[in-house]
Amino acid sequence: MASLIDKVKVKSGRLIRVWNTEKKKFSNASAKYVSVWVEDADGKNERCLLFTEKEIARAEERSKNNSEDLTTKGFFTDLTD
Repeated sequence: MASLIDKVKVKSGRLIRVWNTEKKKFSNASAKYVSVWVEDADGKNERCLLFTEKEIARAEERSKNNSEDLTTKGFFTDLTD
C-alpha cells in the first residue's frame, strides 16, 4: 500500500506524491514518486504508473515545446472532472 505524502483522494489522472516505502540502502532510487492511475481510451486496462518528479517536469517541458500535439477536453468533460 502506498504511503501518501499529501492528504488527497486517489482518482484517475490525478498526480499524487508517494514515498518509496521499501527503498534499498545505498540505492539510487528516488525517495518519493509521483503516482497516477490511467486507463486506455476504451476505459479498460486500468493501471497505476510511477514517475520521478524530474520525469514529470520533463514531460511538462515537452508539452510546452510541442503544444500542437496536446489534446483538449470538451466543455462537459471539464465540468464533470
